Amino acid sequence: MALIFKDYFSRQASRYAKYRPGYPDELYAYLVKTATRHDAAWDCATGNGQVAIGLVPHFETIYATDASASQIANAFPHERIQYSVAPAEASGLPDHCVDLITVGLALHWLPLDGFYAEVNRVGRPGGVIAAWCSDLFRVAEATPTVAALIDELYALILPMQPPEVQLVHDHYQTVPFPFEELPAPTFRQTVQWTPEIILGCVSTWSAVQRYADAEGWEGLKEWGDRLSAAWGDPTLPKTVCWDIFLRVGRI
Repeated sequence: MALIFKDYFSRQASRYAKYRPGYPDELYAYLVKTATRHDAAWDCATGNGQVAIGLVPHFETIYATDASASQIANAFPHERIQYSVAPAEASGLPDHCVDLITVGLALHWLPLDGFYAEVNRVGRPGGVIAAWCSDLFRVAEATPTVAALIDELYALILPMQPPEVQLVHDHYQTVPFPFEELPAPTFRQTVQWTPEIILGCVSTWSAVQRYADAEGWEGLKEWGDRLSAAWGDPTLPKTVCWDIFLRVGRI
C-alpha cells in the first residue's frame, strides 16, 4: 500500500526558508562528538536545509532529502550538500554510506517503520541517528501584555494542530525508537526576534496553516498588529528562547 505524504509545508516553502531558524552550535558539537566518523551525513526531511547547512563544517558530504519538491527548490545551496526529493523511507542513498542521520523537527511526520528500515540500510554500523523537537517559544523578559499575547496565539492555534504534533509535546519520549539509546542533553535555543519575525515563523507552522485554511489570515494579521503595538519599538528585537529535546541512538 502506498504511503501518504502529509504535506503541510510546500505552500509556504519560501517563508519557511526565510523565517525558520537554524540550531545552536552546541547541538552540532554534541552530534560531531557522538559520531565516530565524519565522512558523510544524511539529513532526512531537510526542509530547506536548516540542519544540513549546520552540518557543513563537520562532514565532508551531506545528503539532504525531503519529500517536498518546493522545499528542496528553496533550499540553501552549498557545494558539500547534495539535495534530492525523496521520501524518508526511500532515500535513494547507497547501503551503509553515512555516519550520522539527522531529523530536525520532523520525526513525528514520518512513517516510522519504513524510515527506521531505511536508517538501518543507509547508516554505517556504529553510526548515529539523532532526532529532535522543541517546545513552544517564549519572549524573555516580556511585558505582561506581550506574554498574554503569546498565550493568546497558542490558545488560538494549538487546537488546530494535526494529531502527530502531540509527539512533540511529549518531547518525543513516546515515539518508538528501536536503537541503542545514547544519553542526550537538552539544548536551549536563543534568538533575537522582532514581531515581524515571530509572525513570519509561526506562519510556517502546520497548525497556523490549518487555522488560516479554516478562518483566513485576518485574525493572525490582527494579532500581529497588536503584538507590534505592545512590543515597544517593533523594529528592535527581543530575546526569544525555547528548549530542544533529542532522541539519539547507535545504529
